[in-house]
Amino acid sequence: TAECEPGMRAELPGELFPIRCFFTDPEIMQKPGQPAQIVEPKGLLYVQQREFAVTTPKDGSVSILGSDDATTCHIVVLRHTGSGATCLTHCDGSDTEAEVSLIMSSVKSFSNSTGCGRLEVHLVGGFNDDRQLSQKLTNQLLRAFDLQPEDVHLVTFCVTELNDREEQDIHFPIIYGIAVNVKTAEIFPATFPEKGPDEDLRSAHVLTGAPNLSTSPLAEPPHFVSHIRSTLTFLKEHPFPSRSLFPDRKPRIYKKNEEGLWEQACSDKI
Repeated sequence: TAECEPGMRAELPGELFPIRCFFTDPEIMQKPGQPAQIVEPKGLLYVQQREFAVTTPKDGSVSILGSDDATTCHIVVLRHTGSGATCLTHCDGSDTEAEVSLIMSSVKSFSNSTGCGRLEVHLVGGFNDDRQLSQKLTNQLLRAFDLQPEDVHLVTFCVTELNDREEQDIHFPIIYGIAVNVKTAEIFPATFPEKGPDEDLRSAHVLTGAPNLSTSPLAEPPHFVSHIRSTLTFLKEHPFPSRSLFPDRKPRIYKKNEEGLWEQACSDKI
């Protein structure tokens, strides 16, 4: 555990960054032998790669934000302690600086009327991959937050070498996914049996813009192959999604029903 007062410098792997508040404790996320918690779909808003979601404790439909399947990717939680506004995003390094600016403005937009509190950030993900993509993304995120005009307090730092385990000379992440309870601010390792709505459609959006299927194939979770197969099948079935899925350019709109599950809403009634 290391801690720096505002304005001091904390030495991190690869570079030096002026960190306003630095707290390293990988066990804050997972005690030895503690399995990831299975999060059921009720009240859940699942965030896929290159997506983000933001809400507040007053939200009557969504109480949990979560994401998983992060190998070299990092999952970021940004929270304002005064308003409770919470944002979770799944970053892959495609445009880190723009993503950080976007989540900062999103959380602040829910916190403008709050006179007290501070911005706290939690970073989880990555491992000691051979191509050092995780370390590159860690550095990008730290630099992007440091460039923000507001003070951002780094509370959880469980990334890259702090999130690494080794089996038979192969490195893996310790934590692949996390969830945050928006009402209690609890953050915990998590897996998600349901990743909707429109899981394949959202996955296809990322897959079609990626240079390869995986940045770290040996470290992917067991369901990775079936997930990719499902997404590719979806792309084959919908070669022209603008016609088959978005007729007349109408959006696909979902809402939570009384049971807390996603259901598609008629766009004409929205």
